[in-house]
Amino acid sequence: MLASLTRVLVIGAILVTGMHLAATLVNPVLVAFAISVIASPAVYWLEQRGLRRWIAASAVVGIIAGVSLLLLAVLGVSLLQLDRALPAYQELLKEQLTLLDGTGTDLAAQLPGSSGNASLLPSLETIIAGLAELAIDFLVTIIVTVVMLLEIAGLRQKLRTIPGGNGAGLEGQFTAFCLSLNRYVGIRTRGSLVTGTVVALLLWFMGIDTPVLWAILIVLFSYIPFLGMPIASIPPIGLAWLRYGLAGAVAVAAGITIIDYLSRTRFTPHPAQRELELSPLVIILSVFFWLLVLGVPGLFLAVPLTLFAKAVLAAVDDTRWIAALMEPAGETS
Repeated sequence: MLASLTRVLVIGAILVTGMHLAATLVNPVLVAFAISVIASPAVYWLEQRGLRRWIAASAVVGIIAGVSLLLLAVLGVSLLQLDRALPAYQELLKEQLTLLDGTGTDLAAQLPGSSGNASLLPSLETIIAGLAELAIDFLVTIIVTVVMLLEIAGLRQKLRTIPGGNGAGLEGQFTAFCLSLNRYVGIRTRGSLVTGTVVALLLWFMGIDTPVLWAILIVLFSYIPFLGMPIASIPPIGLAWLRYGLAGAVAVAAGITIIDYLSRTRFTPHPAQRELELSPLVIILSVFFWLLVLGVPGLFLAVPLTLFAKAVLAAVDDTRWIAALMEPAGETS
């Protein structure tokens, strides 16, 4: 047991160090891997209806790319709207600071952009450089996703041929990994779409600027277990505080909390985390761990990467006990 643990720690340390040092190159590939696993059922469905695999894979990836570009366009328009409203929010912030401490003047003078040139947008050079980097990452992700979707069908058969007697175990664990991740994403997507839509209506009704932006943020951040919803709720709660004071902030926070709770209990069969067969502690620690290793993308990749690591550990006899420790209490075998 000690020897197997030592071997896992050494191999894991080497892999994690390499991923951290090459995070800029590795992140698009890891994103492509997660997308290919999630999209593979749709590709298989199209294959069953007569499409060749490369056509089916290209069609699915094309749809994903189109939706992603549409979301980016909506986010861009919303940010421009928010940028135009920033001076008004700065005045509201000065008023709230005055109400809080009775002074507010010195604090307000230290606010970014207090001279009247406030803007959420960076310089043109920064925008161009960021768009160029984003375009390269996007193109790499699209190409790698198509390639992985073409290969993933034969991957299970290749796993069987691995020598050492672990091939069958790897095949079974990889299949279980794919099923668990797809069920998790399906349940999470269903609940987050309901939450995002109703929250957008709530924010629109209360007069909060760019409700669609905050709804998209809530949907995207819902894929970060436990921490995503609180993080995504901060901006609309902050805007509600600026516009309506503490009562408005409490109203928005309570509304988002109630909506999220109802969407998870009424519109989903059970909590999405149950599909992962990972303990809550492991899930939370994995979020922070992959954030440190990969940066911000690690927040969204924490679940698939941890689930994949557990599948690999469970496929090998010497390390199966480590995978069992990662399961929720009462589910280990």
